[in-house]
Amino acid sequence: MPKLQIVRHDGSQTDHELTEETLTIGRAHDNVFPIDDVSMSSHHAQIAPVDGAFILKDLGSTNGTSVNGTELAPETEYTLKPGDRVRFGHLDAIFDPENAEEGGQELPASVDRSIAPAAKSMKPSNFMNASPFQKRLAKKDTIGMAIMAIGVLAILAAVAVLVMATQMTVSPS
Repeated sequence: MPKLQIVRHDGSQTDHELTEETLTIGRAHDNVFPIDDVSMSSHHAQIAPVDGAFILKDLGSTNGTSVNGTELAPETEYTLKPGDRVRFGHLDAIFDPENAEEGGQELPASVDRSIAPAAKSMKPSNFMNASPFQKRLAKKDTIGMAIMAIGVLAILAAVAVLVMATQMTVSPS
């Protein structure tokens, strides 16, 4: 069965079998191949079977899709060949059809490009804010603050009364 081997930055590899249906690849969980990586768009690319071949198409991703080092224009279709090296954002993949020839092509040299934030994207379910400045989610509670202020004043008044009472009992008459 044809497959797409995703190679992560740490060297780990995940094989995804290609079936007779259109497959989507991206960060969102509704993709057939959800890949949780910041360089991936929510719906990054798709692979569709057409007449025994597999057609790759970039879905207008922010960080692009390239095949064997050549960047694909958004919505451009490319027929995958045995051993093709595909780069989704900053993740590499290898197209491996059934009975593929061994060897394939070498991975293209890593291109130093900056990662641009997507204009429209879904937040991953395991997203955590890395900012040291946390957002304030709630508005100030003015009624609660007023009740706290009244309580503090009442305590101060009670302390003042106790001090005055202590001074009256201690002072000579």
